[in-house]
Order: sequence, then structure tokens, then C-alpha cells
Amino acid sequence: MRSGPVCGKGIKLIVFLWVALLLVPACGKKGDPRAPGLAEPKTIRDLRVKVGRGGIVLNWSRPTHYVDGKRLQDLAGFVIFRKEISSACPECRVPYRERATILVEDLEKFIKKRKFRFVDRELTPQATYRYRVFSRLLDGSLSNPSNDAAVAWRP
Repeated sequence: MRSGPVCGKGIKLIVFLWVALLLVPACGKKGDPRAPGLAEPKTIRDLRVKVGRGGIVLNWSRPTHYVDGKRLQDLAGFVIFRKEISSACPECRVPYRERATILVEDLEKFIKKRKFRFVDRELTPQATYRYRVFSRLLDGSLSNPSNDAAVAWRP
């Protein structure tokens, strides 16, 4: 077996590569990874609807934390879903459909809007509407749906 200069160069190369790997900067990990279910915003539980001037007014509060209790940092907006229940067929099963998207545009980085409002003006007379609101994160993922809120439109 040969133990000359070729073998010594191989060991030096392995040692060099090992040291180089140890000195390479880290990838910039910001925190411990979390399960996707824990990285979603807390569910909105205070959705309220009422008949207002020219439409149905929805109000709700901004979620401030993830379900695991950590402070929410990447809220992008809200998605409003609605279903219309016709007075001609109140027992008919109707799916929720996306009605609107509300973007969160905080005026300043440290001043965050706490309450949100949407006025639905695309309505059919003598119909009942049910609403749900989802929080949307910057990555596009959605929270669980808010509480259901319903109101009859009888202009």
C-alpha cells in the first residue's frame, strides 16, 4: 500500500473541505420552524353585519396573534365570502363564494389599523346574506373562517 504524497494530499483536501464548511456563514434562519397549523392567524370571532345606507355593512377586528400565541407579523389582508339565500328557496343549499378582498395598508409601520369595515352594495332585494371573513397572510395562506353573520336585505 502506498502512503506517499498522494495519500497526504487527499487527507489535506478532506480537512480543508471540512474547515471550509464550518466557516461558511449560516443561511440566515430567523427562528425555529413552526407547524403550518400554528403559523395561521387566530380566527376572527367578532364579525358583525347590519343594514346600512345603500348596503350591508360588515365590521370586524384585526387579529394580532397566531394560534400559537406569537405576534402576527405578516398579515396581508382579508377575504370576504358570502352566500345568498333566496326567499323563494330558503332550504336550498348554497355555497359560499368569494365576494371581496380587503388589503391591509397600514399608514405607518408601527400604527396598525385595528378595525375593518366593508360595505356590500351588490345585493338582491328580499334575500338573506351570510358572511364569513378569512385573514390572509403574505404567503397567500388563509386562516380558519370567522363566525358566520347573517342579515336580510329588504330595501
